Amino acid sequence: MAHDARRHWRGGEAALGGLLVLLGILVLLGQALELDLGRVGWPFFVIVPGLGLLGLGLATSGRLGEVLATVGGVVTMAGLVLGVQNATDRFDTWAYAWTLVLLVGAGIGRWLSGVVRGRGELAASGAWLIAAGLVGFLGLAVFFEVVVGLSGHRSGAGGRYVVAALLILAGLVLVGRRLLVARRP
Repeated sequence: MAHDARRHWRGGEAALGGLLVLLGILVLLGQALELDLGRVGWPFFVIVPGLGLLGLGLATSGRLGEVLATVGGVVTMAGLVLGVQNATDRFDTWAYAWTLVLLVGAGIGRWLSGVVRGRGELAASGAWLIAAGLVGFLGLAVFFEVVVGLSGHRSGAGGRYVVAALLILAGLVLVGRRLLVARRP
């Protein structure tokens, strides 16, 4: 049992070490390029701990590992969404981007955990969450951007994209459903 604990810690230690190296490289690049990391790179202070939790979850066995991987996926996705919003100055997209954080992020953590552990049901539940999150994101994005006009463009110019978005949404639902049904015994 002690041998297993050491082996799991070595996996967590390697993940933590890799994240520290990545963080060091980012800080070094920021200094070399004279970037204000507080203004530009602050989402990395969310992404890196999220990746750490994800890596620790994948290295830890049992239910605790699954929970850590799921939480790590959510935190990492929150950082990625914040990074895009910071770069585009579109924080108003939280109206629909939450689906990426809560559903897709959790789904990625569960899916990775299932793949690493060889547990098909866990990977399948993660895939369902990812599909639901992407469909929700697309549907809410169309609603808030085209119908409500969140970005300032109401259905006049954006209305021509509604049919295409609905076709994509319907296609994603059918493809996702088919892929997930094919996995069942």
